[in-house]
Amino acid sequence: MRSTRAMGGAVRRAGAGRGWRRAVLGTLALGALTAPAIASGCVAGFDPPSLVNGLRVFAVVADVETQEGEPESSSYASPGAQVTFRIHYQDGLGGPEEGSRPVSVYWFGGCKNPNGDDYYGCYPEFAELAAKLEEWEEARKDDPTIPMPDLNGVRPGFGDTYTITISDDILEGREAPATGGPRSGSAYVFFVACTGELKVVEDQGTGRAGTFPVACFDRGRRLGPDSFVAGYTQIYSFEDNRANANPKMLGLTLDGEPMPEDFAEIPNVDRCPIGREERREAGCSAEDPFTACHAYELDAIIPPNVAEDDPDAKQQDLKEIVWVDYFTDLGDLDRGIKLVSDAAKGDLGDHAVKWIPPAEPGIATLTAVLRDARGGSSVVQRLVRVK
Repeated sequence: MRSTRAMGGAVRRAGAGRGWRRAVLGTLALGALTAPAIASGCVAGFDPPSLVNGLRVFAVVADVETQEGEPESSSYASPGAQVTFRIHYQDGLGGPEEGSRPVSVYWFGGCKNPNGDDYYGCYPEFAELAAKLEEWEEARKDDPTIPMPDLNGVRPGFGDTYTITISDDILEGREAPATGGPRSGSAYVFFVACTGELKVVEDQGTGRAGTFPVACFDRGRRLGPDSFVAGYTQIYSFEDNRANANPKMLGLTLDGEPMPEDFAEIPNVDRCPIGREERREAGCSAEDPFTACHAYELDAIIPPNVAEDDPDAKQQDLKEIVWVDYFTDLGDLDRGIKLVSDAAKGDLGDHAVKWIPPAEPGIATLTAVLRDARGGSSVVQRLVRVK
């Protein structure tokens, strides 16, 4: 899949009985684990991945309707279950003068158990559906009654949410892993966030994955990763109907104080006098902004029992791995990721990072994304007024 700053370029997958089974949001890899960040001493000479300076998709969170008809936040679903996806994104490219850019979100479902269980095994069907959708949008100008095309009975969607029903036969023909564990299948849902017009593109790829079948255009010009983010999410179904609850956050704190959701009550902080260019100066002799300015402690409020037991673990005391990604559109973070729960040690306690305000006044958005190693996630955002 095409890589952008939001994607991280890595796709992490595992099968049942082959270690951690992860329902993956393919565009949101752990690039921040190895990417340089602004830190004490030698300052990186470029923007860190934690800075939201373009269109950024943070996560796609799934809610599964239970037998009682109530939604349950989970990245696994039983055959026949209804699943609603919600995308969380932010456009950090515009400023106060430019205003917010309109962002269109498209969804494509209907692909299940592709060859090799690889996301790009869905590309041929996806490309065919996208081409039909393009034709449909043109044809409905003359005849609005023309039905929308579908893929295996699943129609595309538009907007911040998208709902599908997991196929009743998603486990049909699937074999149990040789290493043990239940049979499983997976449904793939692709999403596209675009600040222009979505169009089908021809396959120009030379690798196994090929080219992502759609791209974003503005007045004929193909837009780059600052304006176009595409990816997929998987929902796994297991023969034993196991679940995986999305990890929950209760909020954020700034220097130990809970950050309110009400805009009228957001905290006020002073600007850091060190400008953006100075912060990006390379070399150990550069002034450390985290020492020169007040560095606020940013922390996610996470219950200590957030990690569930690993259902495939040979040792019963192993937990799923949980981590938190932090992002900001103004100012800087000393790091973008902290491990919350280790497989063997469990809850690690300390998952705070440092944030310094920008040199200019404005409203900063601080985002935390809590993820587990089986595809679960949750998102919390809070605002800070920089004076």
